[in-house]
Amino acid sequence: MAWLPARSLFWRAFLTFWSAMAIIMVCAMMLTAAVAWYRFNSLDGLNPASLTHDAEQIARLQGKQGLKRWVQAMDQRYTALKIYIVDARDADILGRRLPARVHDWLGAYRAAPERAQVDYPPPDPASERVSWWDPQLLTLPDGSRLLMRFLPFDSSRWEVLALSPVALALLLFALAVTAPLCWALTRHVAAPLAQLRQATQSLSAGRLDAHTPARLARRRDELGLLARDFNAMADRLKALVDTREQLLHNIAHELRSPLARLRLAAELARRKDERQDLQLDRIEHECERLDALIGNTLRLARLGALPAPSDTVDLAEIVSGVVEDARYEAGGRQVGIVWDGHPPVALIGERCSLASAIENVLRNALRFAPAHSAIRVRLQAGAREACLEIEDRGPGVAPEELESLFEPFYRTPSGARKPGSGAGLGLSIAQAAIAAHRGRISARNLSPRGLSVRMELPLPPA
Repeated sequence: MAWLPARSLFWRAFLTFWSAMAIIMVCAMMLTAAVAWYRFNSLDGLNPASLTHDAEQIARLQGKQGLKRWVQAMDQRYTALKIYIVDARDADILGRRLPARVHDWLGAYRAAPERAQVDYPPPDPASERVSWWDPQLLTLPDGSRLLMRFLPFDSSRWEVLALSPVALALLLFALAVTAPLCWALTRHVAAPLAQLRQATQSLSAGRLDAHTPARLARRRDELGLLARDFNAMADRLKALVDTREQLLHNIAHELRSPLARLRLAAELARRKDERQDLQLDRIEHECERLDALIGNTLRLARLGALPAPSDTVDLAEIVSGVVEDARYEAGGRQVGIVWDGHPPVALIGERCSLASAIENVLRNALRFAPAHSAIRVRLQAGAREACLEIEDRGPGVAPEELESLFEPFYRTPSGARKPGSGAGLGLSIAQAAIAAHRGRISARNLSPRGLSVRMELPLPPA
């Protein structure tokens, strides 16, 4: 079935069905033409005048019994010609049931007395051929009269559709044509479904790398689309499971480090020497870090389960509030924040989560911006979405690490070495908050140096 150009299972089934019908119809027309040729050819050498002359002679010489033998012989020899000889009671001499056409003709013939008295002269065999439809009167030795009627091209055994060889041949031929095509069409659909079922069973058994065969995924019909969607689903599930495992590993690692420092500080505090107050301060600091880590982890989990926002908020106002709060910290680090304000930008969102996303991106820029530099905050509103971009002049990141910046607990090598760099949850929280608003967040390096984080949020219809 791969030779079919159609990209839809409906059109493939449609074309297969009509192809089978076309083949059957063409072969049936050829068979009908062959039968018609046979019928006309079988009567080509017959002359109704000669047959009538023979019947007249047999009737005079051999009587009714001779006519019976002659009609039976003619019926066996010429299957495309039927000869009916009836008596005055319209009964066939062979006891056959008269066809409806012959019966109706006899009724009309008997109803015309002037025609019934006509004595048709015996035809001359050497004369011009007369019509097959002319009735002929036959005279028996006892003087009684019989009426003979020809029915050419009628009631041939080639046309009987009961259990005749032609009907059986047509049935077998139709089965021979449709069976392979139906098998091919069924196989064309059932085989990919079996492969999809096998891949689904492998996926449910825990083999997350299960994929459909490449040949199935390359198909251009609905089954090919389903195979590609299945492969994308399997890849997505594998990525989610791998991310979950990596997240658990990172959480365990991030929790283990402050716990180890807490344990060491507690051991040192038990000595009750002059450094006891310092160790207690250390314990308090580590507890604060643990509390912040757990709080950010819970916030990240909550953002992923937030319902769709329904409140109308002003994005420009939220950005202004976050920028004003961040300028206190930026002043102590000798870093400026350039924000020129913006007219109100109304969108459907949740104020706290949007503020948290913007704050995390801005604090990340503050953390890596060098002294005496400026962080630029720009807001642009289009017809369908608003774009907020935060740029710093820090060291940037390697190009291959841009996609990983928003993964939980991910820290670049330079960020991991920087004091106070955090646990790597800030940008993940920002991504989760933006995704909850059906938006997008991305990062790119600036030239000659710096990093730009772009947040795009959809606007409600005008």
